[in-house]
Amino acid sequence: LPHLSIIQQHRRYNIMLHRLISSARTVVSRRRLLSKSLPLPESLLAHHNLHPSTINTSNSSSQIRWHGDGPGPDAPTVNITFINPDDSHTTITARVGETLLQTSHRTGIEMEGACEGVCACSTCHIILEQGMYDELLDDMEDGALSEDEEDMLDMAFGLSQTSRLGCQITVKENMEGATFSLPKATRNFYVDGHKP
Repeated sequence: LPHLSIIQQHRRYNIMLHRLISSARTVVSRRRLLSKSLPLPESLLAHHNLHPSTINTSNSSSQIRWHGDGPGPDAPTVNITFINPDDSHTTITARVGETLLQTSHRTGIEMEGACEGVCACSTCHIILEQGMYDELLDDMEDGALSEDEEDMLDMAFGLSQTSRLGCQITVKENMEGATFSLPKATRNFYVDGHKP
């Protein structure tokens, strides 16, 4: 991969490692998938070495998901801190269930979000602490970032090993006291001009 920077190569290796680790979770993932869907034929269950009695059909997910503009003012909240490009710190109250992009727009944090949160740009690029990055990956269904997010991050300015897109991170109660760093600049091809 000679055309990729060292950070991009290292990041891809980390993603591959997380995918490898997540392959050990496939039985759990299958159970999670089956618990959210209609009953499947016995032949399909047998093919994946699953027996209906071993599948937990209770939906134990407590994550709050909001549609539209996100949760209202009565939603549970957590305090999180953004480290701004000028290295100043801003602590804000985030609503559980909204994305970090929605949080930043609601509270005046300088996060652009040119695509309005549909994972089609890298202007909501943020850098997470390693522990939070790992925890969020562990919470994901397959233990890895989506291909769309990976592609957009490849275009991000100041890419790091723990880079994510703010539009793809949903605020959860366990984020109380978390810190997120904004990069020194963003890359917006629509404004800056795209030169392949």
